[in-house]
Amino acid sequence: MTRERLTAAVAVLAAVGTLRSAWLHFISEPLNDFRRERIDPRYAPAKALLPSTGEIGYVSDEPVAVGPESVETTTVGTRLFEQAQYALAPVVLRYDDRAPFVLGNLADPARLAAIARERRLVVVAEPFPGTAVLRPR
Repeated sequence: MTRERLTAAVAVLAAVGTLRSAWLHFISEPLNDFRRERIDPRYAPAKALLPSTGEIGYVSDEPVAVGPESVETTTVGTRLFEQAQYALAPVVLRYDDRAPFVLGNLADPARLAAIARERRLVVVAEPFPGTAVLRPR
């Protein structure tokens, strides 16, 4: 292989790599990346109703990964939990329903009444659809 052909092959490979990177960042990621979703509008109203530090409970209509083996099967619930934990920090979310304050974080807002009834919780406020502040009865 001559030096010119080798240079041309490297240039073609570099161009293919550049095009692939551009496609990934400008087309694929914006269509498929949940991290681009702005979370502050969903959680800011609830944050104003919750304590500024300490722990609160957390309930959802979607399961949350509680170990590495369940991450792949709980993507929606785990994403909701992680977004809430990030937005409400330094408050720590406990995945239970017996704390004095409980955050309800639902993929389907219509399930709020059923979840509150099942968990024996009272809705204090629903500051944003799918997000509610609850307390035990």
